[in-house]
Amino acid sequence: MRRRARLTSAEDYRLRRTARLLGLQAAALVLVCLVAVGVTVVLVVAHGQAEVGERALESAARSVDDIHDAPTGMWVAIDGPHGLETSPDMPDGLPDVSVMTDVAQTGKARWTQATLGDDELTVFTARSRNRTVQAILDPRESHAEIGRLVAALAVAGGLGVVLAGLGGSWLAGRAVRPTVEALALQRRFVADASHELRTPLTLLSTRAQLLRRHARADPAVAEGSRILDDVDALLEDTRALTSILEDMLLAADARSVDLAPSDVVVIADSTVAAARATAQGREVELVRAGETSVVAAVSSVSVRRAVTALVDNAIDHAVHQVRVVVTRDGDGEAVVVRVEDDGPGILGDGGDLFERFASRRALRVGEDDRRHYGLGLALVAEVAAQHGGSVTAGPRPDGRAGAAVTLRLPVSGRARQR
Repeated sequence: MRRRARLTSAEDYRLRRTARLLGLQAAALVLVCLVAVGVTVVLVVAHGQAEVGERALESAARSVDDIHDAPTGMWVAIDGPHGLETSPDMPDGLPDVSVMTDVAQTGKARWTQATLGDDELTVFTARSRNRTVQAILDPRESHAEIGRLVAALAVAGGLGVVLAGLGGSWLAGRAVRPTVEALALQRRFVADASHELRTPLTLLSTRAQLLRRHARADPAVAEGSRILDDVDALLEDTRALTSILEDMLLAADARSVDLAPSDVVVIADSTVAAARATAQGREVELVRAGETSVVAAVSSVSVRRAVTALVDNAIDHAVHQVRVVVTRDGDGEAVVVRVEDDGPGILGDGGDLFERFASRRALRVGEDDRRHYGLGLALVAEVAAQHGGSVTAGPRPDGRAGAAVTLRLPVSGRARQR
């Protein structure tokens, strides 16, 4: 028997909330179907009642001998040798004497409508055995039957909707649980792996720094020696591996972000300052433009990581310059961070630009062949989704060669709850 993964209280709450939501959706779908079926049934029954009533009226008008012979649910008026006779319970305003007179003169049967309160009554008048007979259908019985039908459909439908909601919630919980457990195991694996990898990476970086220090102090190692270059490359590799690990950890974090008022301009300025050395090493000018202060409710750590990924991506593609522009949108409801480069622009349709492992970075002359994993822009998309914002990529707004990636975050903060 397979052992189930133990869910945390937050994961169990999300599972139950998802199951309830799917149950409500199933109940709503069943409700719509039942309403459609109920309306169809009521219309068909009402139409059938009308046809049956018309046949009954015509039969009664041509065959009734006396007003007391009127079928149930019908009133009869007879104009014969004994004068005008009507059913004892016929409502005021009936029969329609003018129609009876016209039929008596012309001899042609007529179908008419009469109004009784809010009801429309069907009336049939015809000549029968030298008499003029008018039969009027009483709508009360048919209305009562329709009412009983609607009540029965409502009770059965309500019970069906409740059962559909409960059953849908139960089935959804059973169907979704394996996925939730798999995601929980994945997150725990990432957390455990990060805990196990951070210490070796830190030790490896420390030992590489010590090795470089000893190598530079050793007179046997000449300046410009390949040994020093290899040690520097080793340090760069450890930093790259640490950065990849941090990206993966942040992208795999399923928790909702904690928002706090932060100045996005300050975040952008510190990111630009940190990346300036890398940009200079690539002979790329890094420029910060736009507003001097934009405060928004964001997770400063997540936004800093996203802006860093945007700047790193732009530096990788730029030829001479990268611009980091921080502004507000037109109505001031969102803060916009736009990172522009003067590189070759976006290749292809860009449909997979924000997907993991979709790196399109081309190697520069003189660079090593270290693999780039394409996690940066995927991380930016995840941060944007966590904040209820968006990220888009396209040509530069000034029409120059290159690309612009725009991160848009709401100022008020609408973090996604997952």
